[in-house]
Amino acid sequence: MSGQLRTIKTRIRSIESTKKITRAMEMVSAAKLKRFQKLLDQTTPYARALEKLLANILGSSSSCHHPLLAEREEKQCALLVVTSDTGLCGSFNMDLIQETRRFIESRSKKPLLIGFGKAGINALSRDHHTWHTMVKDTKTTEVESAVQKIGLLMGTLFREQVVDAVYVTRAKFVTQSAHKTITEKILPFSLQKESEDPVRSLPYIFEPSPEFLFERLIPMIFEVKVREFFLESFIAEQTARMGAMHLATQNAGELIDSLTLTRNKIRQAAITNELIEIVSGSKALKT
Repeated sequence: MSGQLRTIKTRIRSIESTKKITRAMEMVSAAKLKRFQKLLDQTTPYARALEKLLANILGSSSSCHHPLLAEREEKQCALLVVTSDTGLCGSFNMDLIQETRRFIESRSKKPLLIGFGKAGINALSRDHHTWHTMVKDTKTTEVESAVQKIGLLMGTLFREQVVDAVYVTRAKFVTQSAHKTITEKILPFSLQKESEDPVRSLPYIFEPSPEFLFERLIPMIFEVKVREFFLESFIAEQTARMGAMHLATQNAGELIDSLTLTRNKIRQAAITNELIEIVSGSKALKT
């Protein structure tokens, strides 16, 4: 009986320790989520302002061309896979890996793979896929430089016609409790004119020329777009980890309650048996 109680007590202590860890991880993820959300909130207005300026240029000139807009027959493509470096985030990484496998299987020619995040790189390497570029174990202070490096690499591969299109598999942030896994085409860069209205249809006078501004704006907008989808992926990762750690903390609490109840029942049974023995002994002495 005492051995059983000791075992349960040890398990309760172990689960309490795990509960503290999962609770701490949930709080850390919440702090990171707030940080990435702030960065995205700062980036979005800048991106929309650049797009508005570009729409004005497109409405005033039809002779604007850029290498990142070049449409050509898709003989070879590149695929950027954005996963996390760490686990404990539910099905976040597995969903991205499965989406990547589906995309690779749907292509007649194997895409050139660019990996960001250890989870996806390790899983697809076990499938015997080779990588053109791998970025993993990225520290928080190195995220900005890593994102810029990957954006520059994708633009260079497309401009030099190493690939004819660039896709990205990533997590798209939807709400604080939900995200979805998508694969989208990011190069060649697509432009859409805004809907016509009387003010925007008026001619603009540009200094410098629309062509010069267009040449400078396209790389800037592409860089901002890359930064935006990386931030969305980071936010979705932290959201998934918060949810997973919250459930783990809840499950640990329920398991502790269950084990505590079992321990109390065993102790109560032991006390009852002792009382029965005492009463039985007392009656035996009286007789």
